Amino acid sequence: MAAFKPDRRAIEKMQKEIAKEFARAARKHPIRVPVQVDTPEAASVSQAQAGIEKDPHLSRLLVWLDDLATLQPGVAADVLTYVDSEGLPPTEAKSMALQLERHGYVEISRDFSGRDTQVFLTEDGLLAAGQLRTLQADSVARFIHACDALLHWLFETSRGRNLVEVLAFVEAPGSYFAGDSLSVDEILGALEHLDQRGLVSRAPEDPSATASIKAQVTDSGTDCVLSGGTVSDYLSRQQRAGDTYTFNNSSGIVAGSQQSVVQNNTTGFDASALAEFASLVRQFAPTLGASPDQQDALIQDVEVLEEATSAEPAEPGRIRAAYLRVQEALGAITTTTAGLTMLAQQGQSAYQAVFGS
Repeated sequence: MAAFKPDRRAIEKMQKEIAKEFARAARKHPIRVPVQVDTPEAASVSQAQAGIEKDPHLSRLLVWLDDLATLQPGVAADVLTYVDSEGLPPTEAKSMALQLERHGYVEISRDFSGRDTQVFLTEDGLLAAGQLRTLQADSVARFIHACDALLHWLFETSRGRNLVEVLAFVEAPGSYFAGDSLSVDEILGALEHLDQRGLVSRAPEDPSATASIKAQVTDSGTDCVLSGGTVSDYLSRQQRAGDTYTFNNSSGIVAGSQQSVVQNNTTGFDASALAEFASLVRQFAPTLGASPDQQDALIQDVEVLEEATSAEPAEPGRIRAAYLRVQEALGAITTTTAGLTMLAQQGQSAYQAVFGS
């Protein structure tokens, strides 16, 4: 009897056909397996980013708790002690403790004594307190807050009509940022910024006397407040309100595809917006967390942009190249700060104001 010899080619062909059928069936009717995924705890960084830096009392309380935890590690702190020292109603202690607990920054020590203002600082609370201290040293973030808070305070105090004593703002809750009070110089700097951009109007009488500086909110400032956004957002939207095209030695030109088009047919080239941007970068360069080499390179690029924007006659190509170099230098800084983000946005807005795209 002859030995049985399997047809290997036929078997391999059959295996391939079976595999194809399984693949075809899987594509038509994919297998779905229900998977239960436990929601992970929110990361410390994301919780800290939510932030309480604009809340004057919660931010100061968290820094106070951090200082206390350093001096007395492992010992519960009584929020009521902080409330008493700040002259706040005692009933605020429980509310503030609950708010910090909701953020995940503290754990309330609940015992049979009935006291619910004793708290322990959590790891998230330690991280958030550290971020508050970092923000306290961030001059750009402080400046942004000062502009926003001062404008809203002037609007609320003057009801959009009357002149207000500006330095009375130091007593307002908004004069605190990340648990630290704004200086008089920071408040006056914010006032100048708002005044130059037409959001407030400073009283003409005796403007050099810091003891009596009065201002009121303009119509544009009222629009900014009612928009619900920040001063920076409002100004950026105003600059992007339409396509602006600037031509040299041209006339009778209509350009742009948008419904709102602003056409400037002039014999000059207005690069003032980029000149202001260069000045802003120079001012805040030391606060961006750049290495010494990066900061030196950034300042050199800023000087080139300043020279290009002040040259007569203006050379658009040279200005454009100088601006791109500054933006590249900013992009090379790996430390992310509010100031760096703000400068990048301001640069884009200034570029659009000059070149229209």
